[in-house]
Amino acid sequence: MSGRRCIKKLSLERREQNNMSIILLIAILGAIVFKFNRKPISKMVSQDNKIVQLLQNAKWYQNHWAGGVFLFLVNAVLFTATIFGLYLAIYFSISFVLLIVILLGVIGSIYSWLILKNAWQGNNSNRLRMGLVGSSFYAVLTLVLVFMWITLKPAYPGEDTFMGGIGLVFGIFLTIIAFSTCLIVTSYSKQQEAN
Repeated sequence: MSGRRCIKKLSLERREQNNMSIILLIAILGAIVFKFNRKPISKMVSQDNKIVQLLQNAKWYQNHWAGGVFLFLVNAVLFTATIFGLYLAIYFSISFVLLIVILLGVIGSIYSWLILKNAWQGNNSNRLRMGLVGSSFYAVLTLVLVFMWITLKPAYPGEDTFMGGIGLVFGIFLTIIAFSTCLIVTSYSKQQEAN
């Protein structure tokens, strides 16, 4: 009986490790694709977009603090929705849905960041401030994960915390990638696009 439990536990740990590797690979590939295709990707959202026009006309959004807090909240909602989708996919053991949820999360985040970038009308320094405030969601998340990693202890005597530690390290890398990508997308001005 204990042999079966060990085999089942090892198989679950391997599946978790494979899932984390896939998530990290998709995040890194997404960041690389965006880095080298910044101009075509940034043109995916036009100025005629209804949400862009709505935010352009909203005076509160043109304030870098209010715009940054709005971006922060958008990041929180997108992150929560993606985590919930991942939880459901893992709970029901549907691996291919896991990849779809990850791709939708990445695409939805970048698309939202492009909308917010195009709606911003202020100068470049305020654009950078807005991007820093909004992407700080991922910086805070990184700090929380680092704290959890440093203070990771077994829940019961003899528990192996290796997979939990690897998961937290993957999470730290992913949140750093999300922070830098969000900051690059939202603080990339139209003048820089033209060059």
